[in-house]
Amino acid sequence: MWECPLCNRIFKNNHQSHFCADKSVGDFLTGKSDSSLALFDYFISKFEEIGPIKLYATKSMVVIAADIGFAYVINLGKSFVDVVLPFKELHEDNLCFRKMALVPGSNDYNHHLRIMYKEDINEEVFEFMKKAYAKGKNV
Repeated sequence: MWECPLCNRIFKNNHQSHFCADKSVGDFLTGKSDSSLALFDYFISKFEEIGPIKLYATKSMVVIAADIGFAYVINLGKSFVDVVLPFKELHEDNLCFRKMALVPGSNDYNHHLRIMYKEDINEEVFEFMKKAYAKGKNV
């Protein structure tokens, strides 16, 4: 594992390419609706049920990490939270992801999830969250 000396984020690969932001999670959440903030907090609390996590802000997202980043909050709308869970395999047989796509130049598949209600984090979603968390612990 490698820790960037500038932003203190931990990465799986030495000198991994990334953006050292001077942003905080609070900066990312500033100006968001009470509804989307409540969904964000609930989503984070569900990951904390699985295990300890860290949050890092970049210029365009919040990275959720265990030992390494494993999930990304990419958008907070007025009444929703958009999340990406990357996996090495494509999980086509599901009822929760609204979009799945191969990341260009890699063998990762991004699985896009839109959370509009707390109930959207059902048993199926929670199982995928556990898989993503396990990937974040697998260094």
